[in-house]
Amino acid sequence: MGFSDECTAAAGPVWERWLHHPWTEALFAGQLRDDQFRYWLIQDLPYLGQQMTAPVYPKVPPHLPFIELSHEYSVRANTTRVELATLGDFGPFAKTRWAARPMREGAINFWVRAAHEGTFGDFCAAIYVCYSFAGTFGERYARERPENLPELQRLWVEQWVDPYFIRLYECIRDGLDEYGAAATDFQREQMRWLFLRGTQWQIGTFDAAWNVSDPWFGEGDESGVMADAPWLR
Repeated sequence: MGFSDECTAAAGPVWERWLHHPWTEALFAGQLRDDQFRYWLIQDLPYLGQQMTAPVYPKVPPHLPFIELSHEYSVRANTTRVELATLGDFGPFAKTRWAARPMREGAINFWVRAAHEGTFGDFCAAIYVCYSFAGTFGERYARERPENLPELQRLWVEQWVDPYFIRLYECIRDGLDEYGAAATDFQREQMRWLFLRGTQWQIGTFDAAWNVSDPWFGEGDESGVMADAPWLR
């Protein structure tokens, strides 16, 4: 059993909540509402991936292809990611970090801190859930082959059976396993905490999409899926 398996086991019910979130269960049952799906899609803000991973590049072991894969992610985030189909409906503001609502903002900040402050192993622990979609959504889609998904939802899930995303997931898993195997007890405990917190942040973003609500403090009534400012209304 690799250290990544130890981390999922240690997270226990939190990891199970991630695997079987109501949003996910509704998606695979063909019962996820379009507004719940688009809330996730728009707030996923995939273009930020090319920015939030850069601080960890100097720490990546040369035998792991993370930097190469991240450069390809940067291209895909700006050209082929399914999320772009909905971001384009909201104008240029949707592609700024200021469009994020609290859960997405918090998750991004957590991952940036992990990249900036920790080792590559720490980063892999924190970001694992974010890159696990090939091993969660992708494997489930390949196994169940649901036939009643709306086209946009089907296209989104099919991203996670793409060999590229499988390689990206495996790179993060391998990095976590390698660092965990060589770490001290203290370092392993720290990585387990980062793994847990990363998973909890990801759950929070799905909670927001499931409820179609994630208001900024003092905002009052939400005006839409994106955060905005009074002068933009």
